[in-house]
Amino acid sequence: MISASTRFFTESDQTMNKNKLLPVESLIKLVGTDPESRKLCNTLFDVWAGVKDAETSNRLLKNLVMRYAELEKQMRELNLELKHSQEALLEDLAAAAEIQKTLLPSSLPTSDKIEAAYEFIPCDKVGGDLINLFRYDDNHWLLWVLDVSGHGPRAAMVTMAVDQFLRSSSELNYLKPIEIMRALNKEFPFSRFESFFTLVYGVVDIDRQVFTYCNSAHPKPILLQPGCRPSFIDGHGPMLGLDFADTWPEVTADFSDGRGILIYTDGLFECSDKNGHIFGETRLLDMLESLQEQDASGLSAAVMAEMRNFMGKIHFQDDLTFLILKSRP
Repeated sequence: MISASTRFFTESDQTMNKNKLLPVESLIKLVGTDPESRKLCNTLFDVWAGVKDAETSNRLLKNLVMRYAELEKQMRELNLELKHSQEALLEDLAAAAEIQKTLLPSSLPTSDKIEAAYEFIPCDKVGGDLINLFRYDDNHWLLWVLDVSGHGPRAAMVTMAVDQFLRSSSELNYLKPIEIMRALNKEFPFSRFESFFTLVYGVVDIDRQVFTYCNSAHPKPILLQPGCRPSFIDGHGPMLGLDFADTWPEVTADFSDGRGILIYTDGLFECSDKNGHIFGETRLLDMLESLQEQDASGLSAAVMAEMRNFMGKIHFQDDLTFLILKSRP
């Protein structure tokens, strides 16, 4: 006699080979109703369920592995794309930095009565500070020191726009600082650029050794006077672009007889050391008092050496710019 299990496996194998599937309906018909067959059926169902679970798990694992591989491939492609974008951005920033450098004085005007020196160190590749000093006529130099809020490309673009306006306008009366302020206030409203900027614009009278200027919310210039403590020069108005009219007083500073003037941006005294200590205005005056006997070039180099000594290995947190004028006795 053929047992139920033998009959099941024989006929089941035939059915499975034909259909490539576990014949559940056939299994129910084959098993019968006796306890041994039912027990065998339950066992086989358990085996079948286990096989199906394993197949499902293997299929899910395979899908997960394939998905992970696809995501890893996409991640590599995105990283490569990001790398290329960063390289392109760095190239653009380097190009912008070179363009900005062309706006700086390639050489300063010279005179047997006045000497000048400057430093310009952006904290990024490009900065929001800018400086210019050039000969206007036989007896006058023009200068401006500009600081746009923030730093980096956006601030640099505004800086360049202001600089180009000052360089190229044929309708400006360059010898009247108050008129320059009015023109800038009209040309660069805050609503247009959404950037504040501060500025010292002025005219150097070579023969008289005086500096006449307007100050729009910029740090006060410092009068260097060997033998006496340096002092801030009062007289300034509000930021440009806020539609304040005729509120920038023209200030005339006499720096004859070996005295000098320092015009700078706030990066000179707002930098901090590794402990977070701010350089500050008092320390700035103390430093200048000990160094101001030097000529313009020597003083410029000495100031930078003091600043780097104070900061140590800390990178400048803001653009640093200053210009020194010194009269020859």
